Amino acid sequence: MKTTALLVAAAACLAFALNFTTGLDTLLDFTSIAFTAVPILASFVAVGFKRQGILVVADIALQVAIIGMLIGSVGLLQNMSDPKALGPAFAVALSVVFFGLLVVGICSQLSANISEPIVAPLVWQRVVSIFLWTGIVIYAMWGAADLPAFLDLVSLLIVASLTLVIIGISASEELKSLARYLPVAGFLGLLVGVIVMLQNMSNPKAIGPAMAIALLTLTYCNLISVTLKLAFPEKILQERATHFTYLGFVLLFIMGIYSVLILSFI
Repeated sequence: MKTTALLVAAAACLAFALNFTTGLDTLLDFTSIAFTAVPILASFVAVGFKRQGILVVADIALQVAIIGMLIGSVGLLQNMSDPKALGPAFAVALSVVFFGLLVVGICSQLSANISEPIVAPLVWQRVVSIFLWTGIVIYAMWGAADLPAFLDLVSLLIVASLTLVIIGISASEELKSLARYLPVAGFLGLLVGVIVMLQNMSNPKAIGPAMAIALLTLTYCNLISVTLKLAFPEKILQERATHFTYLGFVLLFIMGIYSVLILSFI
C-alpha cells in the first residue's frame, strides 16, 4: 500500500512538472506508449501472468526503449528532406527512452521482494509472447518508414557473424551468452557506420542512409536479445545495472550522430 501511494504521488508530481514546462502532449505519443506497454504484456504472458513477470519487464525495459529509439532514428535518417524536423522527431524517439526508464525504475523496486524462480513457460505462452513482441516491432517500423528500410543484407551478415562467434566461444549456456553479449557486439556495426558517415561528409544526402544501415546492426542485435528473453525467461536474466551503462553509450553515439547531421546542414 505504501509503495503504491508513493508511486502515485511520484507520477502526479512528474505529470505536473511536465505539464508546467512542455506540456503532457509532448510525451503522449501513441506509438511510444504502445511500444512500451505491449512488451510489458508479453512479459507477463511469458510467465503465465505471475508476479515474476515483473522480473522480465525489469530486465528488458531499457533494451525495448533502445530498440524503439533506434527504429525511430532509422526512420528519420531515411527521410532527411526536412532538416528542421530532425529535432522534434528525435524528441519523439527519446520519449520511448523516457517511458522505459520509468518502467524499469518502478519494476526494479517492485522486484526487490520477488525471490521465486521463473518456471519454464508453456509452448503457447512462448508463442503468444513472441507474437505480441514481433507485432509491435513491425507496427513501429511501419510507422517510422517503409518496412524495406529496415532490411539490410550487410547488417544481417554482420549480426550472423557475431552470433556464430558468440556461440563458438561460449562453453555453455549459448542462449544466455547471446542475450547478454550480442547487443554489445552490435556496436561494431555502429562503428563501421560512423566511419562510412565521416568519409561521406561532403555529401549530406549519403549520410542518412549510411547511418541507417549502421543503426540496423544494433537494432537487430537487441531484437534478438529481447526475443530470447521473452522466449526463455527461465534461462536468461541479467544484472540490470549493465543496461544503464549500455543505454548511456547508445545515447552518446546517437546524439553524436545527430550533432554531426545537424552541423552538415549548416
